Amino acid sequence: MDNSHHLDLLYSFFFVVRPISGAHFNPAVSFAIALRGGMSVPEMITYWAAQLIGAIVGSLCGGIVTSSYATVSIGADATLTQALLAEAVFTFILCFVILCVATNPKVENNHYYGLSIGLVVASGAISVGGISGGAFNPAVALGLSITSGMSKLFYALLVSAANLVGGIVAVGCFRVVLPSEFEAGGTVGETAPLRGYL
Repeated sequence: MDNSHHLDLLYSFFFVVRPISGAHFNPAVSFAIALRGGMSVPEMITYWAAQLIGAIVGSLCGGIVTSSYATVSIGADATLTQALLAEAVFTFILCFVILCVATNPKVENNHYYGLSIGLVVASGAISVGGISGGAFNPAVALGLSITSGMSKLFYALLVSAANLVGGIVAVGCFRVVLPSEFEAGGTVGETAPLRGYL
């Protein structure tokens, strides 16, 4: 099945929603940005709630349209260790890229951040989607499980934990690579537009 139209939609949403909320669709990304100093813990929790609600609504819509509800699951020939490692590694790459292209003032106002982020998600889905289910996002894993009647909930929780670990490692690498920018906190609009509403 050709998924290029999904990727086009993903790229578009990064550009459309970034001025409003920073385009956080992923709790692991919000966690990484909070650890980086770009948002407070209460803001992060608000984002997490919105992300999970969005994932549930999206999964419900997908289930209604297709008459079937999907879940994130381990590939037929993969082990749990392989699946969780794949999730952690690609979530690390995703969070690290986001920290570098969307929160680094040295590249502020760049026009390639959406493409960079979308390409990471696409390459992850293509390369390890058949191993781990290719969530790279706790909200996706949990939202799909919830709308499927809590199907594969334990695996969704493990994937979520692996995704958060990937985010933590990304922040550590960001601090090593750009130590001067780490302490500066977020600067490229991750949460500023919402501050008046929270």
